[in-house]
Amino acid sequence: MTKNNEWKLKDALMIAICAVLFGILLLGATYAGGILYGILAPAGMGSLGYEPFYGIYFMPAAFCIYIMRKPGTGMIAEILAAIIETLLGNFFGPIVILSGVVQGIGIELPIALKKYRDFGRPVMITSAVVCSVLTLIYNCFVSGYKMIALPILGVMLVVRIISAVFFCGILTPILGDRLSKAGVLRGYAICEEDAPA
Repeated sequence: MTKNNEWKLKDALMIAICAVLFGILLLGATYAGGILYGILAPAGMGSLGYEPFYGIYFMPAAFCIYIMRKPGTGMIAEILAAIIETLLGNFFGPIVILSGVVQGIGIELPIALKKYRDFGRPVMITSAVVCSVLTLIYNCFVSGYKMIALPILGVMLVVRIISAVFFCGILTPILGDRLSKAGVLRGYAICEEDAPA
């Protein structure tokens, strides 16, 4: 676990800024998924429409915990981003806030099991995979995915995992590391510790 887990004003401000920025990004991903859903629906594959964008939904948690490295930062960022997305007009409504809780747990759980000491690529990729599986299970119970044919559900999971690994396991660490090297994240744990290569 990181040496200093005491929350400061700058931590709250960072999460708030990320929540707004990612909330806008999540809304964009939702509308993009809706368009792809409409394109794929005539072929009976509409359910796959949102899957390529799922990794974007996990990014608030992945990014905040990667740069701040404190317990709870991923969960809080994910929930706040979902609230912002809802307030901005997500057509799924407040249910996305509950989705944010599940997504926050999925990203943060593998890191918590490492006692917040390891933020390397393998751990971030593991978080992306765990989050993908956990959210699909959640979708089966809450979103009616259990009615989808098993082969299509399997394809959905594979696409979701690929999306999550790209956006959270690869892109997020690259973004975090580059911002750190640019001095934008000075004062946060990512700059105080040796960032993974």
